[in-house]
Amino acid sequence: DFLFGLMISAIATPSQPLVLFLDDLQWADITSISFMKSVLKNSESKCFLFIGSYRNNEVSDGHPFAEFLSDISTRDIPVTKIELDNISKENVNDLISNVICMPKLHTKSLTDIVYRKTGGNFLFVNQFLKTLYSTGLLTFSLDSESWKWDTAAIEMKTIPDDVVRLLVCRITMLPVQTQHVLKMLSCIGSACTKSTLHLFINDMDLHSTETTNMASSRENDSFSSLEVAIGEGFLNKEGSSYNFAHDQIQFVTYSLIPKDRRDQLHLQIGYNILKNKPSDDRGNIFFIAVNQLNRGKLAMDEGMKELVAGLNLKAGHEAISLSAFQNSALYFAAGISLLCNDCWNKSYDLSLKLYSSYAEVEFCNGHFDEVGRVTKIILQKAKSLQDRLRAYSTLIKTLGAQKQSRNAIEISLSVLGDLEEPVQYTSREDLVKTLHIFTKMDNSQFLRLKKMDDNTKGVVMKLLHTLSFHCFFSESKYLPFALNRMLELTLSHGVCKESCSAFATISFMLCGLHGDQTGSSRAGELALLLLDISHAKEYESNVRNFVSTTQSWTDPLRLTIKRKFSSYEIGMQTGAIDDAMYSAAGCCYYQFFCGIELPILEKDCRRFIKQMSEYKQTLAKDRVTILLQVALNLMGKSNNPLDLTSETMVQSQYIEECPKQMKCGFYILSSWLAYLFGEYELASSAVSSRMEVEKNTNKKIEWCGMTLFYDCLIYLASARRKQNSLTSDISGKSKMSGFYPTALMKKLVDYTQCNNQHRLLLVEAEVAYSKGEYNVAIEKYDSAIVAAEVVGILHEQAICNERAGDFFLAHGNIKRATSHYGHAIDLYHRWGAQAKVDHLCKQIPL
Repeated sequence: DFLFGLMISAIATPSQPLVLFLDDLQWADITSISFMKSVLKNSESKCFLFIGSYRNNEVSDGHPFAEFLSDISTRDIPVTKIELDNISKENVNDLISNVICMPKLHTKSLTDIVYRKTGGNFLFVNQFLKTLYSTGLLTFSLDSESWKWDTAAIEMKTIPDDVVRLLVCRITMLPVQTQHVLKMLSCIGSACTKSTLHLFINDMDLHSTETTNMASSRENDSFSSLEVAIGEGFLNKEGSSYNFAHDQIQFVTYSLIPKDRRDQLHLQIGYNILKNKPSDDRGNIFFIAVNQLNRGKLAMDEGMKELVAGLNLKAGHEAISLSAFQNSALYFAAGISLLCNDCWNKSYDLSLKLYSSYAEVEFCNGHFDEVGRVTKIILQKAKSLQDRLRAYSTLIKTLGAQKQSRNAIEISLSVLGDLEEPVQYTSREDLVKTLHIFTKMDNSQFLRLKKMDDNTKGVVMKLLHTLSFHCFFSESKYLPFALNRMLELTLSHGVCKESCSAFATISFMLCGLHGDQTGSSRAGELALLLLDISHAKEYESNVRNFVSTTQSWTDPLRLTIKRKFSSYEIGMQTGAIDDAMYSAAGCCYYQFFCGIELPILEKDCRRFIKQMSEYKQTLAKDRVTILLQVALNLMGKSNNPLDLTSETMVQSQYIEECPKQMKCGFYILSSWLAYLFGEYELASSAVSSRMEVEKNTNKKIEWCGMTLFYDCLIYLASARRKQNSLTSDISGKSKMSGFYPTALMKKLVDYTQCNNQHRLLLVEAEVAYSKGEYNVAIEKYDSAIVAAEVVGILHEQAICNERAGDFFLAHGNIKRATSHYGHAIDLYHRWGAQAKVDHLCKQIPL
C-alpha cells in the first residue's frame, strides 16, 4: 500500500493526471479495501482521481465496503456520489436498433418484450437477446436481409425472468467440457492467466464437479472450450489473461458447482498448482496455490491441515518480503485457523512460529489489541524462555508505542534477569570509555571482528536494543547500561545486526555541544559500515535516522530532511513502523528548522499525524502534534499565539502526560514562540523550566545548535530589556553562571559554518548592541543578514532583519529601521507566519 502510494505521487502530475477505476467493489475483500483506504488517505496528489463502482443492493450496513464508505466520508477526502439506474425503455430500443441495424420504429415491438422481461438491467438485456438468438426466436432472414422475431412465440416461450436464472440456463446449454473449464476458472476468481491455467487444468478430474464418467480432457480441448466460452460472450481474453465478461457470470458459474464439492475442488486446484509451479516462481503463483488450499479447508484431514498451515507460514513471510503486511497477517491467521485444538502439543514448532510471526506483523499493522491477545497465548503455551523471547520482544515494542515505556522497561529487565544477564549501574563515562575501544580501530580492524554465533547472546542483544529505545524516551537510568552492554557483547562474542543499532544510538547520544562529537561521528561511521556488511534491513531505518541527526551537526541542514524522509520510507517498506514514524517526526522538525513554508509544514504534519494515529504510534504522534500547534499559532490559526492549546492539543495536559525528553522539546518551542512575539520574560521562564527538567534526562535537546542560538538571543534580549550587564539573571530566579553566548556560538560554528555563521554574527551583533559598540553592531547585523540570505532559512533571515530594525530604531535611524522591518515583514509573510506579521505591524512605532 505504501509503495503504491509513492508510485501514485510520482506519476500523477498536472501534465499527466492519473485516473484509477475499480469495478465491482461490492466484492472487495478486506485486503483490497485496506489498499483503497491507504491510497486515498496517503495520496497527497491533486492530480489523482479514484473512481469506484459497486451495486448498492449488495452492500448492507455491516458489509466491509459500507464501513469503508463511512470511514472516508468522515475524512477530509472530497467524494462525489453518482447513482446509476437501469437503462430506460428508450435506451433499450436504441441499443436493439443499433445491434440489429434496424430503424427504431421497427424494433419497438421487440423492445417492449425485452424491457418488460428485463426491467432495463443492462446485463439482463444483453443475456436475454443472446438467449433469443441461441433458441431461434431471433433470426436473420437471408430473403429480406433483416432480423425477424415472432412476438407471440417469444411471449409463449418460458424464459427465466431474472438474470441469474437466465445465466444458469445459458451456461448449462454449453458443452459439458466448456462448463467444466468455466467452473475451474470461476474457482480462481474473475480472471486467470493462461500460464496459471496450464498448471492445473489438465490434472483436474471431471468427477469433482460432474456425475458423468468422462475422462480428463487434454490441454488443447480445455483451451478450445475456453474459445467456445469467449464466443458465447461469457469470457474475454486480454493478452494471456482470461476474464469473465461480468462478475455475475463468474458468480453464477461458481454457484453451479455443488456446495459439498467446492472445498475438494479448491484443494485439488491448489495442490496441482503447487505441484506444477515453475521453480523460478517469485511468489505470485505460490500465493494463488495457498489461497486455493485455504478455501479447501473443510475437505482436509488433520495431516493436510498441518501441511497447509506450514505453507501459510511460508506465504506470510513471502508477503512480508514484499511489504504486504496486511496480506501477511491474513496468511498467518489462516495458518493458525488450520491448527488442531491440541496444536501446542502435536505441532509445537509450527504453532510457535505461526503465533509469533502473526503477533509481529500485527504490530506492524498497528493492531495492538490483537498483539496483546496473541502474545498472551504464546507466553502461556511456550515451553521455554527461549521460545517466549520473540513474543516478549513484540509485546515490549507494543507497550512502548502506547506510551507505556516504563512497563516495557520492566519486562525487558525481567527477561534479561531470566537470561542471567547482569543488570548493573553504568555511567555515561563508562559508555564513552567502552566506545573508545572501537573508535581507535580503523575500518579494516573493525571488519575483522568475528560474527556472533551464540544464539542466546543474540537474543540478549535484541532485548538490549529494544530496552535502549524505550529507556531513551522514559529517561531511564538503564540507557547507558543497555548500550554499554551491547558494546561489551560485540567485543566479547562478535558483531551482529543489533550492533549497528547500538553504534547508531550512541552516535546520537554523544553528538552536540555537550557530548563527544569526535566519538559520535566515528560511532555513526561504524554503524553505517556495519549496516552495509550485515544487511540488517530491519534496523536500517533506525540506524539511518539516528546517524542523520549526528550528521546534521556537520552537514548542510536541508540534507537532513532528505535523510530523515529516506529513513521513513525504508521503515515503511521493511515493517519497522516505529522507526519510520520517529523518522517522519524528525523530518517535520527539520523542515521547521530550515524555514520551510508553514502551510507546507502543516500539511506534512497532518499527513504524518494521521498515519501515526492509524498505526497507533502515540509517542511519535505527540511529538509532531506539538510542532503542528506551533505552526498553527504562527500562522494565526489560534486565539493566543503563545498558548499551545487548540483543536490539536491541550497545553496543560500535554505537559502533564508527556515524557521528560518531550517536555524539554515543549519548553524549547514555547521559548521560541515567546521570543518571536517579544515576550522575553515568558521566554526566559520557559528556558529555566527546560533546564530544570534537563537535569534528569539522558540527553539535552540541542537540535543541531538551534536551542543554544535561541537561548543566546533570549538571554541577550532579557538582559538588555532589564538594562543589566551580560551576566545578569536570565530567568529571574537563578544565575546562568558560565554562560558566554559568543564563545558558545563560536564553538557551534566550528562544527558547521554553513549552518551557523549567520547565527554567530547575529549574536555578536546583539552583544555589541548591548555593550554600546555602535559601529561593530552595524557591521555584524549587515553581515548576519547577508549570511542568512545565503543559507535561505526564511524565519532566521526575518529575525536578523527585525533585530537590526530594533537596533536602528533605538538609535534614531528611522530610515534604516523602516527598511529592515519591511524586509522582516516580507520574510515572515513568505514563511506563512501571519500572526507574527500582524504582531510586528502593531508593535513597530513607525
